[in-house]
Amino acid sequence: MDSFILYDGSQEWKNLRPITLTRPISEIRLGILTIRERWEKYLGGKALILTKPYLSKKYGMGKNFPTVKDVLKNILFINSSLIPNEELIPIIYSLKEDEAIFFKEKMVAVRRSHYRYRIDPIHLKKYKKIYHIHQVVYIQHPWDIFIKNEIILKQDFSFLTKGKNSFSLFGKNRLIFKEKIFLEEDLIAENIVLNAKLGPIYLERGVQIMEGSMIRGPVAICKKSTLNMGTKVYGSTTIGPFCKVGGEIMNSVIFSYSNKAHDGFLGNTILGEWCNLGAGTNISNLRNDYSNVTVWNYEKKDFFPINVQFFGLIMGDYSKSSINTQFNTATIVGINANIFGYGFPPRYIPSFTLGGIQERKVVSFKEVCETAERMMKRRNVPFSFSDKEILEYLYNSMYE
Repeated sequence: MDSFILYDGSQEWKNLRPITLTRPISEIRLGILTIRERWEKYLGGKALILTKPYLSKKYGMGKNFPTVKDVLKNILFINSSLIPNEELIPIIYSLKEDEAIFFKEKMVAVRRSHYRYRIDPIHLKKYKKIYHIHQVVYIQHPWDIFIKNEIILKQDFSFLTKGKNSFSLFGKNRLIFKEKIFLEEDLIAENIVLNAKLGPIYLERGVQIMEGSMIRGPVAICKKSTLNMGTKVYGSTTIGPFCKVGGEIMNSVIFSYSNKAHDGFLGNTILGEWCNLGAGTNISNLRNDYSNVTVWNYEKKDFFPINVQFFGLIMGDYSKSSINTQFNTATIVGINANIFGYGFPPRYIPSFTLGGIQERKVVSFKEVCETAERMMKRRNVPFSFSDKEILEYLYNSMYE
């Protein structure tokens, strides 16, 4: 398959905020891969992204199809919110023109006979044939990422390791259930424990694990990330590429280039890219009365109850906490927030704000860009014009 289109469902994209404020749904990481990477590996083709206009310059089809006159023929559209599996792929390959696949009432994929760029094909309801699948992982809300991470991580492990040989880990290390541990090349580890009894462990190339660290699967540590001394990582956790982590982490997903380098507990949490948690930051993932949580709703601008008991923190890209920050159960933090002050911060913290429960102000856009540029420069990553444009659009939408 040469190419296909991953499209963002409008309601799913809204529901997945703040994670999707700065990315299409297809760039969400869970398991070992991003959703886009997973679809590309399953289908063996290049994914083109159909997303919000302000995200298109960096992620979308605009760079591949620069004019509205381009017409694509016999093109496959796939809903980014659904995760591929072995049942689904053969049906996708068998799709003919104007045939679709549904999971319950949700469209999974459709092959269109033709498509003119920027004309939405999804709402065209005429299908020659409809297939129904009975089981697929569907990501609708940010908390689905950590709730379903274990399922996807195990699925990714089986898919990525099939027919491949693991590298060896040198040094005085203890590996338990070694057959469920897969190691890529150039790993650095000494005096660590990897326990895959409860689920697989996948370590990508260039990972460094310092002495005294313990990992209990299922866990994925992505390329060139570092675990500081004595780190404890429990199951259902994914640490994305180029991260630095320490302390205690459980059932969480950390996106690329984010840091939780010091002691402190992180549980049932999603950290976006370029986040930093100061030393001693702790996140509560369970209410004292053991009841289900309420969560901030961006559309209703209020908290609403959900059927989830364990819920820590959802933090958007570029956000940071100061030392000894204590986050309450089910806290939502927008993008580019800088949190400090005594006491528990509010359970909803808007984007581009500075402070905590005592006082909070909006940061100037100039400061937003200067901070992002300094932070990214430390990792030898440029703060690109498209990054700036995305932040500027969001800033003006919220605070113009």
